[in-house]
Amino acid sequence: MKKIIFGVDLGGTQIKLGKFDFDGLIDKYAIDTNISDEGSHIIPDIASFIKGNLKKDEELVGLSIGVPGPVACGVVLGAQNINWLKVDVEKEFHKFFPNIIVGVLNDANAALLGECYFGSGKGYKDLVMLTLGTGLGGGILIGGEVYEGATGSSGEVGHICLERNGRSCTCGLKGCLEQYVSATGIVRTAKEVLLNSKEESILRDKDLTSKLIFDSAKVGDKLAIEVTERVTDDLACGIASICNTINPEIVILGGGVSAAGSFLLKKVEEKFVNYAFYSLRFSTKFALAVLGNDAGIYGNYQNILGKIK
Repeated sequence: MKKIIFGVDLGGTQIKLGKFDFDGLIDKYAIDTNISDEGSHIIPDIASFIKGNLKKDEELVGLSIGVPGPVACGVVLGAQNINWLKVDVEKEFHKFFPNIIVGVLNDANAALLGECYFGSGKGYKDLVMLTLGTGLGGGILIGGEVYEGATGSSGEVGHICLERNGRSCTCGLKGCLEQYVSATGIVRTAKEVLLNSKEESILRDKDLTSKLIFDSAKVGDKLAIEVTERVTDDLACGIASICNTINPEIVILGGGVSAAGSFLLKKVEEKFVNYAFYSLRFSTKFALAVLGNDAGIYGNYQNILGKIK
């Protein structure tokens, strides 16, 4: 029998699944996330899909899932995007697959593992990954192990306080880093800059996105450049706070905003030295994530490989 591992990346609207054997990826799939009835359909839907995609000569030996919320000992402590309160995911999956290894990770930690073993972080033991999307997530690897913290809440880098009494955050706090450097925060900064200036700009009267803002800065738009200078300075400041605390070898930037590529990376690296402790300024490496939306499934695959080996 061919031994199979499924890596699952659970999102608020879509569930991505990767089917692997011990040699690597066989196939990948996506299904809709049904968050009705307090998200009670999610695990049965995943289990049903996996069962329907196993061939007669295949045996499921492991399954790991990345979840948008804090995780401790296989238990999700809450995930608002999918209407979960406290859910013992390991126990629930064992109802469908009693003899397999089940893993549960925070989704940012899953992406971190994916990049660490199959992407830009390969070969490093101490690293930080930031995912810049609608919000700002993070994952921390120390000594080759994902650091989850006492309650599974480590890596919440989006909620580092950048500005006291600053912008209100969905978490209930004010001045959180993600309100300034996420895609949402970048658009908000652009709107403020446009409102306070009469200068002509490509950005005026447009449906603003972080991509449009960075693309406009790349071709010399002055107001777009002002926005990207502020955003990358804020991001560099937040990254320096993290690095001053845990001293990683490398910082990896992923998520939709990282599509700005070397333009983003170069500016962050340059500004980082203004905020980092002197011994970290030129020893800390920076890289862009390379796995894109597949980082989560690969990280969950690695989670099971690590448990088996």
